[in-house]
This record gives sequence, structure tokens and C-alpha cells, in this order.
Amino acid sequence: MEEKKVSTLFEEMRNDISRFITSTLELGKLEAYEKISLSASAIVYGLILAGALLFALLFILVTAGLYLGELLQSLWLGFGVVALFTLLALLIILLVGKSFKKKFASRVVRFLMRNDDNDEKNSKK
Repeated sequence: MEEKKVSTLFEEMRNDISRFITSTLELGKLEAYEKISLSASAIVYGLILAGALLFALLFILVTAGLYLGELLQSLWLGFGVVALFTLLALLIILLVGKSFKKKFASRVVRFLMRNDDNDEKNSKK
């Protein structure tokens, strides 16, 4: 009679442990989905913002080229000055690229760490 109780106890423990492992894996999967979705939404938002900025910059540069062309009385010179300015800005961006990459990587890490901290605070409540 006692053997049956012990075997029943072990069976219940095995079922509880199995449910715990399954729940833990499911929780990990859901947390990964949440982080991926937050990261993806931040990336999409950034890309939309960058696209809008690029579009506005294009119009600004065309307007500057037309204005300088009118001032210099030569569209070629106006757009040439704008092109030189743009190439100079590109050169500066390429020279400071390493520091930009480091800042961007640190921002991504801070974003993910902040989400981890928020998850921990929410789970303690």
C-alpha cells in the first residue's frame, strides 16, 4: 500500500517537473518574441524616419542647387557646389564611422538592457 503512495508521489512530481520545464521554455520563447518584436519595431521606425529624412534632404539639396545656380548664373556651378558639399559631408561621415558604429552598438545594448530591467521589474510585481 505504501509503495503505491510513493509511486503516485513520484508520478505527480514527474508531471509537475515536466509542466514546470514546459512552462519555463514557453516563457523563454515568449520573452524572445517580445524582444524581437520590440527590436524590429524600433528598426522599422528608424528606417521610416531615415527614409523621410533622406527624402527631405534630397529636396533641400535640389533647392540649394537651384538657388546657387541662380546666384552663380550657372546651374552646373550651383549643382557642382552642392555635390562638392555633399561629397565633403560623406568624407567626414566615413572618417568618423568607427565612433558612430560604437555609439550605435552601445545604444542597441542599452535598449536591450533597459527592456531586460523592465521585464525584471514587471515580473517582481
